[in-house]
Amino acid sequence: MSSARTPYQRFIKNLKSTMDMLKLSPAEKKLFLEPQHSHEKTITMTMDDGKNKSFPAFRVQYNNARGPYKGGIRYHPLADKDEVMALAALMAIKTAVVGIPMGGAKGGIQCDPKVLSKRELQELSRAYVRAFQEHLGPDIDIPAPDVNTTPAIMAWMRDEYEKRTGTYAPAMITGKPLSYDGSRGRDTATARGGFFILQELIEGEALDSKNLRVVVQGFGNAGAVMAHFLHDAGYTVVAVSDSHGGIYSPDGIDPVRIEKYKNKTGTVAGEYCRGSVCDTQKMKMDGIRQVSNEELLELPCDILIPAALDNVITEKNAKNIKAKIILELANGPTSPEADEILQKRKIKVIPDVLANAGGVTVSYFEWTQGRSGEQWTDAHVDAELKRVILTAYKDVRREVHRDKVSYRQAAFIVGVRRIVEAMRVRGWVE
Repeated sequence: MSSARTPYQRFIKNLKSTMDMLKLSPAEKKLFLEPQHSHEKTITMTMDDGKNKSFPAFRVQYNNARGPYKGGIRYHPLADKDEVMALAALMAIKTAVVGIPMGGAKGGIQCDPKVLSKRELQELSRAYVRAFQEHLGPDIDIPAPDVNTTPAIMAWMRDEYEKRTGTYAPAMITGKPLSYDGSRGRDTATARGGFFILQELIEGEALDSKNLRVVVQGFGNAGAVMAHFLHDAGYTVVAVSDSHGGIYSPDGIDPVRIEKYKNKTGTVAGEYCRGSVCDTQKMKMDGIRQVSNEELLELPCDILIPAALDNVITEKNAKNIKAKIILELANGPTSPEADEILQKRKIKVIPDVLANAGGVTVSYFEWTQGRSGEQWTDAHVDAELKRVILTAYKDVRREVHRDKVSYRQAAFIVGVRRIVEAMRVRGWVE
């Protein structure tokens, strides 16, 4: 079977090999192969033009052996049950890998939020909480932002939940605005966690950041922030991209300048191109050329950071990748077939369930603050994130060296083992 398989099938392939390595019993395997709960609703609402429109909505609760379900809600035209199920499963592994007392869940609404008015967006968000209210709560399932969802949407959802339940519940959702019991550091947490891991890896290999070239696919929240961290730490960012394509300069790109132009024009190439018309003289003067997202993955570099879509590194391009290290800030960017090729080529892949776990870690901090009524400082959040994420990295690295497996296999071993231990303590399995 090729990487055309669905996101959930790709997850199951990785999971099954881990379960075999850990010699799990049939009963233990059974508890892993399906989510505990999969809720589906249809949200029907009145649009601004007076017509009714229906939206499929999902909340998949994969496993809560280690604590309440935790996971984001995405708004996307292609969001479906299979994708949400895969992301819920990855979240269960991720929370276990970083050792926070939570399980895994994910939610989604099949919609295009870019065509909704603010009123429609707010009504859709509140309707989601009404649809799934009985399955949510600070001790049951704590949602968070994901693709196309924002702190403002989290605030509407919290407000709706509190109205419906008659409670004060700052811990029922994370990713909220700072002024509404959000946590400092949440907006940069995904990139920050990945950066801490990369720095530890680079130091462990006695490499110098000033000699390393980095390619970042995806100049959104995680990718743009990561590019800034890398640039400030002396790495040379040679290429970045967004959904419209990318730009490449072997001499390096200044992410501050690119972000300024992206904000102004809507694309990372906006300084040089308007649609298909490019200022070739300016590009030549700055040593820049345009590249597609596909080309970008195969550029000469030391470190490749996929920070956008899933399934972009496949058996078709894995043999052409020139990076020695891949750090996955996106969820599921590498297919199992590509993993095998990269492993044979001795390319280190730091997997999503470890590399991008900074986001859920700081979400856990926000939940903790919501329950205690405290507000942590930036320095405290940063120090705790570094402690948690580097402990997880060292746990995974230890497994890599002990069992001679890839970082993904090692992360899955750590995560699955911890979930199984919790299931045994709870008496779910013998």
